[in-house]
Amino acid sequence: MSKIVLMYHDIYRDSVKESGFQNASAFQYKIQLDEFEKHVVAVSEYCKKHIDTEVEFTFDDGGVSFLTYVAPTLEKYGLHGTFFISTNYLNTPLFLTTKQLQTLAEHGHRIGSHSHTHPVLTELADKVIAEEWNVSVRELAKYVTSGMTASIPNGNGNKSVIRKAVEAGIKVLYTSVPTTRTKTLGDMLIAGRYVVYQGMKTKDVMAIVASKRKRRMMYIRWQALQIIKSILGSRYNQLKSFLFQK
Repeated sequence: MSKIVLMYHDIYRDSVKESGFQNASAFQYKIQLDEFEKHVVAVSEYCKKHIDTEVEFTFDDGGVSFLTYVAPTLEKYGLHGTFFISTNYLNTPLFLTTKQLQTLAEHGHRIGSHSHTHPVLTELADKVIAEEWNVSVRELAKYVTSGMTASIPNGNGNKSVIRKAVEAGIKVLYTSVPTTRTKTLGDMLIAGRYVVYQGMKTKDVMAIVASKRKRRMMYIRWQALQIIKSILGSRYNQLKSFLFQK
């Protein structure tokens, strides 16, 4: 069985400003609703024909679109999502309320941590990294029925980030490394994901799902970006979006 994990953020109907974080970095990940539904339909149909392939839809940050657009679209086709929540933003404008989060959980969607305040964890001291995971895990525990999952905010992880996730009781940690290979640390599974950017069409998503060659090329580009990142610093995100859409 081949498992491919797709990484989305907010879904919008008319404007990228409808849900979630409001900055240029966040906007590059937001997908228009009609296009997103096309992704879901295509993936669902593919998996019905290729029973050896499993695709997981994951969503980062905790924007209100998780309930207004994402969950209804997935449920329309008999699917459930994995929603990673930055708990500091619960009950704030454009993000989920705790009541809405409970509704997602009651509908069978998986709830996980995306840290508490959505920082770049690799820039923090170990004590603060631990607090980011622990606060989030504690606040989300009531919505989780089996094993706490989490995704790393901003895609940045290192040994300290991963170790503190283990100590916080997280059982599955998702990164933004484009790979289907998994690793383990203690009893925690570490899995990669394939980022879906604004502007990507159904054919682009299906290339990820159906083509090992495409996935291999994405991994090679990711490796190259790690080198470029160390050189460009904050300018890295601009180039990352461009390369992963090719």
